[in-house]
Amino acid sequence: MTERPKLVASRAPVPTPSHPNLGTPERLVSLAAGSLLIANGLRQGGLKGLPQLLLGACATWRAYSGTCRIKRAMTHSPFEQTFEQDRDWDGSNVISRSITIGKPREAVYAFCSDPANLGALMPWIDTIEQTGERTYRWVAHGPMDKTLHCDLEQCEPKEGRKLHWIAGPDRRFKHDIQMHFSDAPAGRGTQVKVIVACETPLGAAGYALAAAISRFSDKALLNVLRSIKQQLETGEISTNKMRDPQTKDFLFVHPASSATRAPANDLPTDKSELNGGTV
Repeated sequence: MTERPKLVASRAPVPTPSHPNLGTPERLVSLAAGSLLIANGLRQGGLKGLPQLLLGACATWRAYSGTCRIKRAMTHSPFEQTFEQDRDWDGSNVISRSITIGKPREAVYAFCSDPANLGALMPWIDTIEQTGERTYRWVAHGPMDKTLHCDLEQCEPKEGRKLHWIAGPDRRFKHDIQMHFSDAPAGRGTQVKVIVACETPLGAAGYALAAAISRFSDKALLNVLRSIKQQLETGEISTNKMRDPQTKDFLFVHPASSATRAPANDLPTDKSELNGGTV
């Protein structure tokens, strides 16, 4: 029997009337509920019956079209299902982005393998502390001046090909972050693909919440990849945002006493160099 190829990416199809995501029992329930709501709304009339008419119309349309955005938002993609099986997670939310950088793979890999280089491109990161030979604590400033931190452990890398970080074993929420490096076609440089996965608690409700949050995380991940591309290709990052000099957006790295850290690749050490139009 031929082994099925490993699934490396997937995109959930958008539900349409020609490709519904509701089964027959679900459509019948929606039709019955919508009919009852419409009938009761007409009986009551006025402003009191209007909400029931609207809900009934939505339920009836849901039954007719066979599509439901809420169900789609709470349905795991095939890649997430495969990821959960491989990691033995109850649930997961996965985002993935890729970009092509016009530099040799070895140079891109060397830059990304140093957390100081990556952290310097993330304005929400305050500090990175090296707590062990391959463990780092990332500290970020969150909403309402809350301080957030995450302990990440770097797994054995595949030299020049893959970087892999996982959340520490004592963390409540598990994270899995991978960076894959491959030669771009026609000698155009290096293709970098990043996969960020987190375990989602609370079943379907937790997955729906994580999926909503990941919309912002997906944009942030793309911005980081674009910053890496600009930094490696041009030596600076263009921005049209003016920053407050008091904003804590610079990276400080504190190596563990028992571990050595490779020096940053010529990153600026004066915070004033990071204020203004370029990083």
